[in-house]
Amino acid sequence: MNLPERWTTEAVSANGVRLQCYRTGSGPPILMAHGLYDNGRRWIPLGSDLADDYEIVAYDARGHGRSDAPETGYDIDTRVADPVSLIRELDLANPILLGHSMGAATVAWAAATHPDLPRGLVLEDPARFRDLPDVDTDETRARAREHLRERQARSVEARVAEYDDEHDTEHIRRLAESVDECHPNAVKVAEDHPPVAEAFDDITCPTLVFRRDLGIEGRRADLDVAARLRDGRLVHVPDAGHYVFLDEYEAAYTELRTFLRRVSRLADRTTD
Repeated sequence: MNLPERWTTEAVSANGVRLQCYRTGSGPPILMAHGLYDNGRRWIPLGSDLADDYEIVAYDARGHGRSDAPETGYDIDTRVADPVSLIRELDLANPILLGHSMGAATVAWAAATHPDLPRGLVLEDPARFRDLPDVDTDETRARAREHLRERQARSVEARVAEYDDEHDTEHIRRLAESVDECHPNAVKVAEDHPPVAEAFDDITCPTLVFRRDLGIEGRRADLDVAARLRDGRLVHVPDAGHYVFLDEYEAAYTELRTFLRRVSRLADRTTD
């Protein structure tokens, strides 16, 4: 699927690998990190809507999309080093970091370990948010490899048909096609990191956390860990699943724009 108008693409050498980037818009920068099995082009709908006010940079994580897929480098430390290096290579000044699932975990730990880097942080249903799965790491990796094999064995049309007609069909197709660009190396240790909530104590920038719709106990547990954020807001989006910006786009987008305006006001006060 081709890029829409106003979007450009380039390969950037960062942290010893070639990362494919997709860019549009102008203004304060927002760096977007996708989840496991996806790629940077999944952010085209959101990035296009923000492009009048922000410079959008989405990238393919190593092992995904059109980026390099080396044998090693899928641990959380290297996944953090990749976007940090990319930000420096592209000379993005104090970007807002936005990520989904694996990408949300990546940018959360980037904000925790490099607190002076981002001006704001947005997390869409982070992987391993407040606890670890009840299976060991080897089993988690085996399941991820099997899931990838099963998905790649199915046609793109079969993957698209898994979603109902209420979803954005172009967005669904991008997600379906991205599976074929996911390298098996990417699932080696992609989910091998501590709970994202453990990063919250060291995150200093304003933070917005989107979570899927949960029952009362799950919501309470989420809010308890979000309270560790110095300046944070957690939103459970009604009727949303893991892909919040796919399932309930308008509700999530409204929350995001409100947050971005607040971050801009805070930045203006700092520079006055």
